[in-house]
This record gives sequence, structure tokens and C-alpha cells, in this order.
Amino acid sequence: MCRIARNEIGYRETGVNHTRYADEVPSLRWAQNQPWCATFLSWVFLKAGAPGIAPCTASCLAGVAWFKARKRWHLSPKVGDLVFYGPNGGTHVELVVEVSDTHITTVGGNTAGSLDGRYFNGDGVYEKTIPRSSDRIYGYGRPVYSASTTTTVPRPPVKPAHVPQYPGALRRGSVGSAVRVFQARMKARGWRLDVDGIYGADTERVVEGFQREKRLGRRDGVADAETWRAAWLAEVT
Repeated sequence: MCRIARNEIGYRETGVNHTRYADEVPSLRWAQNQPWCATFLSWVFLKAGAPGIAPCTASCLAGVAWFKARKRWHLSPKVGDLVFYGPNGGTHVELVVEVSDTHITTVGGNTAGSLDGRYFNGDGVYEKTIPRSSDRIYGYGRPVYSASTTTTVPRPPVKPAHVPQYPGALRRGSVGSAVRVFQARMKARGWRLDVDGIYGADTERVVEGFQREKRLGRRDGVADAETWRAAWLAEVT
């Protein structure tokens, strides 16, 4: 869900509320040229192969009613929840992709945000971070996921291994054999990424998730000495 939604960041509507998402959800083709935040998330669930675990609707209010009727309504967030905004949750909806003690990070359609330093207003798919205390938040609908909600897929047990010599901090833009070694280790731990020796956005995102999962001191996607060592240690929490 999070990967599919994030892959759409930067998509912008054409005309007035015209998107490909309504056309690609058969039951929502009638909703073309209407506000499309809920339609976008219905499309994401469809593309994830799990359309029945959340409402397929173009209406935020219908989404709230769906979750409440199934006792899937919550006031605190988890990754994978849908966050509803405004009176009775009827104004807007987005997917929660990250949760901290104070903020949530979301991906939403028909929303505003920044991309490559430029700000856009309500016309596309964007990622944003907002305070959990925001009075705009009405609550959270929790889809019927089959496993516990985490920032990543469940990890298989990983045995301790010899820690290779730390090559120095790796970050976006780093290339070479050390990056390839680190990527291969993260992939062995169950993270999904290409082992190509290029420290790009996908590797950075995996490292951010790993740092949060392991509660490391650094959580910015830079593989420092602590992150490097943790990658070769046994699974701990």
C-alpha cells in the first residue's frame, strides 16, 4: 500500500479533477471530474490486490461509515490507516505511511504539497507530515489487514553475522561496492530493494524504515556506523 501510493507522488490532475484513477476503478468511473481523494485510495487498494479490506468509494463520509460499522475506527494512528479530516471526516482522506510520537506522514490524492521545492495546491498526489494533535484530524479507519501493521513487511529471523569493516557514512548519491554490500545485507533481512551499488531514494527509504524499526539514534536514511553495525546483528527490539 505505502509503496504503491508513494510511487504516485507527483501525479497531477488534468483539467478540473480529471484523473486516471477514476477510469481505472470500474465502479467509480462515474466519479470522474469530482474530488478524488477517496477515489485515489480506492485505486491504491485495488492495485495492491486487496480491494475488499477498505471501502471502494469516492465519498469520505461513506468511508467513515464503512469503518465505524465494522468497528475499525480509531483515534490513534498506525501505518496503513486512512486518516479522515474535517467535520465528521467528510472533508478529505489520506493514507498514513509513517507514524512518530508527535506526527504522521501521509500520502494523499487531490491534495496540496511540495515536489522538488515547488509548492502545488490541491491538484495532485503528494506526501506531507502533520502533527498528530492537529484539530483537522477527525480519526482513523483501519483496513482489515491480515498481519500486524508495520512500516515494512514482516521480517524473517536473521542470524548474527560478522560485521564487515565500516566504510564511512553512506547516503543518497553514494555508489560502489560498500553500497552493494549494505544493500545485499538489507535485502537478506527481508527489505525490498535492488542491489545495484547506487544509494538512491529506495535505499534511503529502506534505511529510514530500518532505523525506525530498530529505534536507532539516527533516523534520516543515512547509514552511519550504528546503522551499519545493526544491519549485521540479530533481530532485536
